[in-house]
Amino acid sequence: MTSDVPFEQPSFDFDLFFSAYWRKRPLYVPGGAKELLGRVWTDDDFDAALAGARADGTEVKERPGEVTFIEQVSRFDTDLRDRADRLAGVFGAPQAWFDAIRTCARSGIGAHFDHSDNFVLQQNGTKEWTLASSQHLDRQDVVRRMMNHPGVGAHELPVDDSVRFTVGPGDLLYIPLLWLHSGVSRGDSLSVSLVCPAVSLQAAVLPLLAQVLRARGVGHQPVPALHTGLSPQQRAEATAALARATRAFLERVSDDVLADAVLALQHRRLTEESVRPATDTA
Repeated sequence: MTSDVPFEQPSFDFDLFFSAYWRKRPLYVPGGAKELLGRVWTDDDFDAALAGARADGTEVKERPGEVTFIEQVSRFDTDLRDRADRLAGVFGAPQAWFDAIRTCARSGIGAHFDHSDNFVLQQNGTKEWTLASSQHLDRQDVVRRMMNHPGVGAHELPVDDSVRFTVGPGDLLYIPLLWLHSGVSRGDSLSVSLVCPAVSLQAAVLPLLAQVLRARGVGHQPVPALHTGLSPQQRAEATAALARATRAFLERVSDDVLADAVLALQHRRLTEESVRPATDTA
């Protein structure tokens, strides 16, 4: 894994980050956690969020005496929620949130890859991280992960092509989209992670296409009802009619007029979104 750009920087510079690191390579910034988090998040904060999650009935992943993981912990901490909303705009994500993990012994959750860009913000304790490029993933695993298929993500790290980081209190580690990673705490530790989920092209297009189709009445006609009173011949004719209508619908969906309407709606949505300057995270 070679590059002229180092994995470590003395501070988190947004311009440098977006030009050299975003979805390209990891970034480690000693003492950089506060540049995104703006504060130190303590064990007391974790305990309060944990109580809120349990009162809400939210599932908390836990191995007693080893590790407790709260997904979307920012739901239970107003400051984290507000900061996640601001950072979503900075990183161009439709939404963002913080997760939190606390360990009480040497432990980890195993090597895997995520369909999100993640910023690990270590609060106390030390973790050993091993990362490897997404080039080691099978294409179908990437497809299934981006399509939110269940049970996809666990993956072994390559033996000879990885990079390692020792992340201590106050440090920041950026893990790019789809990069393999594994973090193992040395003992007691607390960290929060900013999660910026990626959006698949399908998810970005289909809702807009459905909106355009509804507005133009494309596909409004009722389909044949295959009721039990149909004779075999009538059933075959109804099935054939449905197939012809479906083909005509799909051809209509792909014409330039509808494509232009979807692109116009997409452009309007993107230009209307409020994107904060990268430095406006305080």
